[in-house]
Amino acid sequence: MFGSITFGGGVVLTGTALGGGVGFVLARHAWSNRDVPGATLFSSLILAVAGWCVFSLLLLTSTSLARARLWTTLIGVCVTAIPVLWLTFALEYTGRDDWVSRKTLPLIWAEPVLYTVGSLSSPHHGFANDSAALVTSDGLTALSVVHTPSFYFHLVYLFVVLVTGFGFFTAFLVQADRLYRKQTVAIILAGLLPLVGTAVFSFVDLNIAFGLAPVFFAASAILDCLALFRYDFLNVAPLASEVVLSEMDDPVIVVADERIVEYNPAAKPLFDGDTIVGRDLESVVPGLLDAVSSDEPFSPPSVLADGGSVGETPIYDPRSTPIRDHHDAHRGDIFVLREITSQKRREETLRALQSATRRFMNAERPEEIAEIAVQTADEVLDHPYSSIFFPEDDGAVLRSVAMTDLMRDGLDGELTFSRDAESMWSVFESGTPVVYESVEQLSKPPYGYLPLGCLLSLPLGEHGVLAVGSDTRKRTFTENDRRFARILASTTETALDRAQRERDLRESQAMVEERTEQIEFFNGVLRHDILNGITVVNGNLELLEPHVAATGESYFETVRNWSEDIGQLTEKVRSVSQTVTDSESVSLESVSLSDALSRRVTKVRNTYPNVSIDADIEDGLAVSGNELLGEVVENVLLNAIEHHDRDDPSLVIRTRRSEETVRVEIEDDGPGISEEMKTRVFDRNVTSESTGSIGFGLYFVSVMMEQYDGSVWFEDANPCGTVAILSFPQLSADAPLT
Repeated sequence: MFGSITFGGGVVLTGTALGGGVGFVLARHAWSNRDVPGATLFSSLILAVAGWCVFSLLLLTSTSLARARLWTTLIGVCVTAIPVLWLTFALEYTGRDDWVSRKTLPLIWAEPVLYTVGSLSSPHHGFANDSAALVTSDGLTALSVVHTPSFYFHLVYLFVVLVTGFGFFTAFLVQADRLYRKQTVAIILAGLLPLVGTAVFSFVDLNIAFGLAPVFFAASAILDCLALFRYDFLNVAPLASEVVLSEMDDPVIVVADERIVEYNPAAKPLFDGDTIVGRDLESVVPGLLDAVSSDEPFSPPSVLADGGSVGETPIYDPRSTPIRDHHDAHRGDIFVLREITSQKRREETLRALQSATRRFMNAERPEEIAEIAVQTADEVLDHPYSSIFFPEDDGAVLRSVAMTDLMRDGLDGELTFSRDAESMWSVFESGTPVVYESVEQLSKPPYGYLPLGCLLSLPLGEHGVLAVGSDTRKRTFTENDRRFARILASTTETALDRAQRERDLRESQAMVEERTEQIEFFNGVLRHDILNGITVVNGNLELLEPHVAATGESYFETVRNWSEDIGQLTEKVRSVSQTVTDSESVSLESVSLSDALSRRVTKVRNTYPNVSIDADIEDGLAVSGNELLGEVVENVLLNAIEHHDRDDPSLVIRTRRSEETVRVEIEDDGPGISEEMKTRVFDRNVTSESTGSIGFGLYFVSVMMEQYDGSVWFEDANPCGTVAILSFPQLSADAPLT
C-alpha cells in the first residue's frame, strides 16, 4: 500500500504522524506544569488533538470501509471535544474560574454529548453514515460522506463555542495588564492557525472529511505550549500580578534593570507625575535604594496629599524581594514599603499606658486608681470626656468617682446612674462593652449636656464601669482607639483587684493579730492561773488526805480525780492552741501506732473495769505523728464510753492496713449518732445532749488528725452503735520509729 503513496500523500501522512506524537508529548508536558493557570485544561485539549491525529493516521492507512467508518467516528468524538475544551481553557486562563462550575459545564457539553450519543446509536445521523464511501487520493484513504442537517447544526454549534473562546481571550487581551499581553496574543494567534488551515483545506475539497486539520491543530499546540511554559513572554511575570499589586495597602514598586515596570495604586502618592513606567527608580524615588541596602527606615522627600498640598510625611520600612522565574533566573525586584508611622504612634501610646501601669501599682485607694485611669484616657488616648463609676454599697446606683476636667466642668457635679438606666447597668452587670457613635443617642440625657462625638463604656468587673468619650471632632472609634481603651480598662480592673486584695489582706492580718493576742492571753491564763491553781489544790489534797475520815474518802477521791482531769484538759487546750497558732509546720516523726493503741487500751481497761474491750491490733503499725498521738486515740475511746447509754459498754478495736493508709476502727454498741451530728460532732463548740459537756475532745482529735495528714469520721455500726474511723497515711516499712 505504501508503495503507491505520492510525495503529497507522504507529506500528509508524515505531518499527521508527527502531529500525534507531538500532541502526546505536549499533553504530558502541560500536565507536568499543571500549577500554571489553565495548564490542566490545556493538557486535555492537546490530548484530544493528539487523538485526532492518531485516528486520522489510522483512517489514511485503512483498507476497509468498516474500519474507515470506525476511525472517522472516533475522529468526530475528538473534534467535538476540542472546541468545548478550548472554551473552558479560555475561561480558566482569563480568570473566570467561577464560570467553570457544575451548573455551566453541563450546559456547554449538552449538545456535543447528545449528538455523539445519537451518532453512535443511530449511524444514519453519525459522523460516518450510510452514505460514506472510501476515496483514495495520493495513495491515502479518505472517507466521502454526505452529512445530514443535524451534522451541520452540530458543526455550527462547535463553531460558536470556538468563537466564544476567542472572544474571552480577546476581552482579556484588552483588559489585561501589560505583563500578560504578549502571552495572550501568542495564544490567540496559535488558536487561529488551525482555523485558517482547516478553512482553506475544506474550501479546496468539501467531500473529504477533516483532511489536514489535525496537523494544523498540532502546530497550534506547539505555539501555545511555548507561550505558556517555555517562553512566557512576560517582563517580570507572573509573580507580580496586577491583582496582588492593586489589593495591597502598602506601596509596591516592581523594578527590572533598575527601572520601574509596575506599581500599585498605593504607591502613586510617592511620585510627582503620571509617566512613571520605564523611568529609573532612583530618579523617581530618591534614597529608596540606599534605605533598602542599609536596612533603615525611608521617608520620601515630599508626599502630595489630597488637593495638592503637602501632608504629613510618612515613614516607611522598605523591603526588597528578588523575582526569579522557573529557571531560577533573576528577572527583577519587588519593593514593598510598609508604613510604620501609625506603628510608631501605637508604640508611643503603649509606652504611655505602661507608664500609667506603674502609677497604678503605687496607688492604694480605688479612688486614686480611678483618677489615674481618667487622666490616662484624656492625656494618652485623647478622650477628654472620660469617667469611672463605682457601685454604691446598696447596689442600686452607679456613682462617678473620677472624671476628666472637661467633663466635670460640663456637668458641674457628679454623675449617677440608677438601675433604670439600662445602658450603663447593662455594661456593669453583663460585662459587655457598649459603644455609642450616633448623634441621636448622644443627644439624650445625661450625655446631651456634653459635646460628645462618640462614647465607649467598658466593664471593670465587680468594681464598676469605665466610660471614655471623644469630642465632636471624632464621630467614631478606630480599631486602635478600641484596643487601647480595652487595655486601659483591663489595667484599671487589675489595679482595683490588687487594691481590693491588699485591703482584704490588711484586714485579715489585723484580725489574725487580734486573735493571736487573744489566744496568747488565754494561754497565759491557762499557764499561770489555772495550772497554778490546780497545783495548789493537788498540794493541799496531799496534805488533807491523812485527815479525811472513812466516810469522806469517796468525796475526797472525786475531788482529786476532777482536779487531775482539769489539769489534763488544761494541758490539752494548751497543746491545741499552740498547734493551731504555730506559724511553722508541726514537727512530725514516725510513731508506733500499735504501741500507742495498746497503752491506751490498757489504761482505759484499768480506769473503767466495767467496760468490755476486744482489741485486734496488728503489730508493727507506724504512722506520722508526735507525742499527742496517744491522746488522740484516748479521746476517741473516752468519747465512746462517755456517750454510751449503758453502764457496761462494749468496745471493739480493729486495725486495717492497705497500700496507702492505716485505719483504726473503734466500734461501740451504744445509741449511735445522727447523720447531722456525724458532721457537726467535730466542731469546737458542740455540746452533748446527754452529758451537757462541750465536745472539746473530738475537736482536739480532728485538729490533730489534720496535722497528721489523716482524717477522722463516724459510720453506723451493725446492728447498732457507732464506728469511729481514724485514717493515717501509710509509712514505709523501714521508717525509723521514735
